[in-house]
Amino acid sequence: MLHRVGRQAAARSSALRSSAAGHAARRSAARQTAAARALASASGEKLVSPPMTYISGEEMTHHCMNLIMESWIEPHIDTSAWETFDLSCVSRDNTEDQVLHDAVESGARIGAIFKEPTVTPTEVQKEKLGLKKSCGSPNGAMRRGWNGITISRDTIHIDGMELGFKHPVLFERHAVGGEYAAGWKPVGPGKLMTIFAPDDPDKKIETVDERHLDNEVRALPLSLQPHGPAAPSQRGAGCRSRWW
Repeated sequence: MLHRVGRQAAARSSALRSSAAGHAARRSAARQTAAARALASASGEKLVSPPMTYISGEEMTHHCMNLIMESWIEPHIDTSAWETFDLSCVSRDNTEDQVLHDAVESGARIGAIFKEPTVTPTEVQKEKLGLKKSCGSPNGAMRRGWNGITISRDTIHIDGMELGFKHPVLFERHAVGGEYAAGWKPVGPGKLMTIFAPDDPDKKIETVDERHLDNEVRALPLSLQPHGPAAPSQRGAGCRSRWW
């Protein structure tokens, strides 16, 4: 019994030494990185950034990122390896959305991506910006191209401002087959039916859902959630619809 206790104590001691060594190594690496940055800054040499796909958007965040790039990034970091794409509404309209396809290809190839918020224009914005047509949200195409299956949202905390959350809260939601790729149609009063037609012609068509709509105008999107062996934790859901 004493021998076993002694061995356990020795194992714990070894684990603690290993953990301490790991922390020391990380601290040393952090100090070396900080020293390298300070040296680069002092010598006037820029840090060389690895390749990255940079996607610019518009409105306030785009303005803020321009200030950050001009003041903090470009004076100290060589970003020549970055591939930059303008996903503003006007740029997407002028290129017939080719810029979106190019950005998705670049992100899939490089694997490091920074994206500013973009705008999905309303009919009013379409007219104001002189667009030929309203372009849809680019996010669905990006997630499909990059195999992005979750969206992470963190709470915003600003010192001195009460914004509803006292502590950080992280939200995760699935982004497979969501409303970005949904079909939709404005409809009026009548019967709404969701039917299923099997591939086997000998099997009968089944009604999945049926309900009466009494609104004069109602927007109805329908999205597909592809569940099964690839997503065992979410089996049970299939199609879903919303109406307003």
